[in-house]
Amino acid sequence: MVIKRSRVLLLALLTVLLAGCSANLQKEPNSKQADEPIEIKMLSSWSTDTERGRALHLLVNKYNEARAGKVKISIDINPDWPNYQEKVKTMIAAKQPPDLFNYNFNPNDLSRQNSGQLLDFSPYMDEQWRSRFKPEDIEALTFNGELTSIPYEKAGVLFYYNKKLFAEAGIQTFPQTWDEFFAACAKLKKKGIIPISLMTADDSWHSTNALTYLAAAADGMDVFKAGVSLDTPGMVAAAEKLKQLFSYSTDDAIGANYSISSNHFALGNTAMIIDGPWLIGSLDDELQKNIGISAGPLVHQGHAQKGFIVTDTYTPWSAGKQASKEKEQAIVDFMKYMTSDDGVRLMTLEGRILLSAELSLSEEELKKAGPVLSQFIDVSGSAPESIIQISRVLKPAAISKLPSLIEGMMFEQYDPAGMVRRMNEANQ
Repeated sequence: MVIKRSRVLLLALLTVLLAGCSANLQKEPNSKQADEPIEIKMLSSWSTDTERGRALHLLVNKYNEARAGKVKISIDINPDWPNYQEKVKTMIAAKQPPDLFNYNFNPNDLSRQNSGQLLDFSPYMDEQWRSRFKPEDIEALTFNGELTSIPYEKAGVLFYYNKKLFAEAGIQTFPQTWDEFFAACAKLKKKGIIPISLMTADDSWHSTNALTYLAAAADGMDVFKAGVSLDTPGMVAAAEKLKQLFSYSTDDAIGANYSISSNHFALGNTAMIIDGPWLIGSLDDELQKNIGISAGPLVHQGHAQKGFIVTDTYTPWSAGKQASKEKEQAIVDFMKYMTSDDGVRLMTLEGRILLSAELSLSEEELKKAGPVLSQFIDVSGSAPESIIQISRVLKPAAISKLPSLIEGMMFEQYDPAGMVRRMNEANQ
């Protein structure tokens, strides 16, 4: 009888122990032990072979050190920007949004905002944090009362020119009008200097930058406004001039991608390129001494103000909704750190990018920024008006067709008027 009771007691004890183990196994897979840090995966296209990529890693490492044992940010890199954005869209559609991601904002594509899968930052946007941004930037990214994107980058897209090559062609200053611009191109070509870097692969970035400047110089800052037809005489004239501009570019411009086009300028093979501040990191110190930065040329009887610039669209950061309030608050804490004065200063000076959040740089800091970035900041800051680049604001169907439309025009499949008409139809 004693033996039987012992067996019963032993079985009862085992049952209790197994029940406890079973309860532990049935905890949520995302639950963490008290001594484990909250893990946040950050998707980015900024690889460490770029200055902004290295600066982002430095910023994340600083944050991880400051929050050691509490929060850990890891960066998942996909340097193919168009592919990266499609990956994010797919994840959101599958209701598995990334913890953190950046993207090109397009008011004609609000699929991310309307997905119901993004974290609303507005409850956390206190006065101190809000004061870091321009009111219009917060307003532009707020939909249905929700702020699901934090303003981060909205860089100018300006004209870089090689002053040494300009001097060789007898050009003393950057052209103020497009007539002067093409006259300068002719002088450069006569001296055996290729005037400008262009491309048609991927998003045709450098070519669509030129098209944007040409169209805005003619028709003003509302030329791509939603509901406004693109099929205008000014837009056709811009397409005609873009076609002419290709005659002053490299032999491989049709079919070239961003890397090929930008490398031509970085190697001194071309005298001009239209790009953002991220290009600066690929220019060696000797070349930077000879680089000038300018706003866009004007056209006769055009509707743009002198000194106007084209900008990239907002490239904000967004976050997926979180089941854990603790993780949500950690994401907000990191975003506040990214957009703090220290975070913005690090990304500006080390990453060579211009950000939406407020930042005042001293003369010494501007000098440290280097001769090109300091010019870039000056030209951007003094612009009387700006327009977002065409491939960032059209409807998705028109954006996807734009590179092939430019190539079709260059291969004489249709004339510039035909190219504009097709672009306008795709944008309806």
